[in-house]
Amino acid sequence: MPENTSSTPNQPGRWVVSKFGPPSVLRWDVFDPLPTPSNGELLIRIIVGGIGQTDTVQRVGAYPDPRFSKPGFTPGYDFTGKVEELGPDVTGFDIGDVASMCISGAYATHIVLPFADAIKLRAEDDIIKAATLPLNYMTAYGMLKRSEAKIEPGSSILIGPASGGIGTAMAQLVKAFDLDITMYGLCSPTKFDHVKALGVTPIDSSHAKCRGTRSKESLDSSLEATEGSAGQVIAIGGMSLIAPDGSGMVDPGSFNMHAYIAQHPNMAFFGVTNHYYQAQRDLFNSDFDAILGKVRNGKLDPVIGKLWRLDQAVAVHEALLSGVGVVGKMAFLVDAELAAAHGL
Repeated sequence: MPENTSSTPNQPGRWVVSKFGPPSVLRWDVFDPLPTPSNGELLIRIIVGGIGQTDTVQRVGAYPDPRFSKPGFTPGYDFTGKVEELGPDVTGFDIGDVASMCISGAYATHIVLPFADAIKLRAEDDIIKAATLPLNYMTAYGMLKRSEAKIEPGSSILIGPASGGIGTAMAQLVKAFDLDITMYGLCSPTKFDHVKALGVTPIDSSHAKCRGTRSKESLDSSLEATEGSAGQVIAIGGMSLIAPDGSGMVDPGSFNMHAYIAQHPNMAFFGVTNHYYQAQRDLFNSDFDAILGKVRNGKLDPVIGKLWRLDQAVAVHEALLSGVGVVGKMAFLVDAELAAAHGL
């Protein structure tokens, strides 16, 4: 078995949320034995594991999905890897095929999932760039093209925050698909250069009321910025209600974002899992292929802010909390040989 970059390089394993709380609640568990695929499932060795703010929301117990309602799960939304074992009745995949996708469980050396939930890649695809697509780029594309926003050519949008994984993805997709949209973006002054390079006009987030968070104040200010009926506010899950130390939520019952949005016809919530991946799977897969096509032809080069070893998960979550230096997508290089080639 190829070595991995966890604390047990010669043994497979996974990170587990041992209890809801700060980054220190993440615990490394060795697979003993390695899970085996059941009917219609694949066993995949993860080579690259995606990192996102969703992982932090899951860790504190705030992610609205039954799979994450109790501790004991493995976070991690997206990955790329190679198929190592096929369960009965699997079609369309062979051992050695490169695959992507996930929803949960990517903070690991291996994952078992239904073959219908995996997306087959070409052997020549860039395995690191492909791992950036399922969460960040599909969320951004869904907001641009499949949400209630109905953004027409010649429109303008305000992205908040613009320097993170989804904001960066959105700016890149606007350019890659020639959408003819003027972009403004909220970020700290230290990230102005990054945002300008994406073709976005930066706005200092410290002086803006609509800071790209999901607080009531921010949603109201964002709606005001659209000039009432002239625009639309599309919200996704975020970090604004997480305590500064990441130990939990700040007054979780004080503000119900979903109920509040439902009261405003010019606001909508977009969830890449429920509204896109699960509700419109064929469209999701088609859009994924279109985005991957842009990567293949060079029109889209996903921004990867930092690569990490799998044994650095706690440090990763501390970085996600602080936001310092976090731009674009981050990812774990799980395969030790690949990590060594990138200086990790």
